[in-house]
Amino acid sequence: MADRRCPYCGELVPSNSITCPKCYRKIPVEPEPVREEKRRPKNEQGRTYNRKLALALTLIPGLFGILGLGLIYRNPRQKRGYVALLFGALFFILAVFLTVGLITIVAAVPCWIIYALMYLGCTALVLMDNVFIRMG
Repeated sequence: MADRRCPYCGELVPSNSITCPKCYRKIPVEPEPVREEKRRPKNEQGRTYNRKLALALTLIPGLFGILGLGLIYRNPRQKRGYVALLFGALFFILAVFLTVGLITIVAAVPCWIIYALMYLGCTALVLMDNVFIRMG
């Protein structure tokens, strides 16, 4: 059984006790109010991180060809952020160079589509983590 504190002297009192063993005063029956603390999410290693910063690192640099920074910030030991960074930069650079010429625009469209899907995927991973943490 969980122990509680005496509201008069602060001594630890067993939960099945009616009086305090130190000051012998009667312990109120209602439980102590539980303080709601704002908890920051933690990754698998127990490191805390800021959800809004993770989302900002996913959305803003992704517009300039840098994917995966939010995933790397959230959990630097997982490979998926680094893979997104590598392939995102590859497809972004390829799409930009292919867009310059008129003949190669047809080849650039699939690169832009792949990059856009990767951008949405990284954003979804960061958003889903935020949703699952709030539900749990």
